[in-house]
Amino acid sequence: MKPIKTAKQLTFTYFSIVAFAIIAFHFSMFTSMIENIEMIYAENRMLKDRNTAVSLLNGTEQTHVSVPPFSEVYVGKENLPAWVVLNPSMTNDKPYELDEGSDTTLEIFSMRSQVAINGELKDIYVIHYDEIYEISEEQMFETQSTQLMLSLLLLVVSLWVVMRISDRLTQPLAQLSKSLGEKTPANLSAIELPEGAATREIRHLVDRLNSYQDQIKDLIERERAFNRYASHELRTPLMVMKGATTLLGKSDSKVFLERQRVRMVQACQEMEDYITTLLSLTRDEDLDAVASRVVQSTEFEGIRQMHLGYLADKLVTVDIIETGQVVTKLPIPTLHILVGNLLKNAMACTEEGHVNILVADNEIAIVDTGCGLSGKPGGESYGLGLMIVRDICAKYHCSFSLTDNVGAAGCTAKVVFPVSL
Repeated sequence: MKPIKTAKQLTFTYFSIVAFAIIAFHFSMFTSMIENIEMIYAENRMLKDRNTAVSLLNGTEQTHVSVPPFSEVYVGKENLPAWVVLNPSMTNDKPYELDEGSDTTLEIFSMRSQVAINGELKDIYVIHYDEIYEISEEQMFETQSTQLMLSLLLLVVSLWVVMRISDRLTQPLAQLSKSLGEKTPANLSAIELPEGAATREIRHLVDRLNSYQDQIKDLIERERAFNRYASHELRTPLMVMKGATTLLGKSDSKVFLERQRVRMVQACQEMEDYITTLLSLTRDEDLDAVASRVVQSTEFEGIRQMHLGYLADKLVTVDIIETGQVVTKLPIPTLHILVGNLLKNAMACTEEGHVNILVADNEIAIVDTGCGLSGKPGGESYGLGLMIVRDICAKYHCSFSLTDNVGAAGCTAKVVFPVSL
């Protein structure tokens, strides 16, 4: 597997590539500039010397003249020195370096021109060598080499600065990577912001990671709650069904059989409501897409009738007092579990007196005359029932409160539903 480079290594690699590319471009541009200057100088000098030579050759039969200080001019190719080998692709009035086959180590230029000498059109060849320019060119290269060394030194300093900046910028990311690598899968604690120059991107990344961890924790907690609630809340209707099934074989009375059938139907309905509610608490829903509904009076009456059996022989009355209506997004099974759990808790806390279901606009309150919050009702369902109520209210954005009654016995459990638009 190909090793993955760190951010610091990538920074060093990319900067080095760019730096050497800049140096190479700078050096090639300087070399090209020197050559172009040399060619332009040679062309202008040779054109001037050619005109001088034409004036010297007119009126004479000479085939060679010197044009001090740097040029020699020859009439006709046959009069060129033997060591001169011309560039085969040369054109008129353009300077060319001599061919590599020439017997010289100097950088000599040649130019061919057609001119009129003594009334005849002839080819003349200008051979040019400027020793002073060659010396100047070497001096320019020496100067450029010094500048090149200074540029390299500047690049080294710049690279050091970039590496320091890169190290400072990547250190928080490296610390974050190390911190995540050391965390175990079971550790869902909040990720701390790394020390150092944490950028906006690092902060955003840490916030998003913590947000994902919170979602995972919520999901795990919902699964645990489902197992905890299901193991307890489904046990009661199952025991009712089991008991009713056992009693069915002990009597042939139609009234007795009908009573057991009703108990089994209620137990099945309660199990179905619990399963539907608990499953809804474990999954995410888009509540904006859920339509609101008006809770009917028959629903409250059905909840009351279903839970009257929890009173046993207690001298407690259960009444429904409606002064308004509730508009909510809670499904019917979920609302039944919500109100039913509050009603069961009120019944468990009340030995005598009354338990009233008060229905106002977008508000339900269960008021009892029991032992109050300081009392100790029997049974585990008291705590678990309130936990389910709180989970339902949290999911559907309802407000839940449980307070002692002022100036009277008992307490009041109140659920306020959000206004649906």
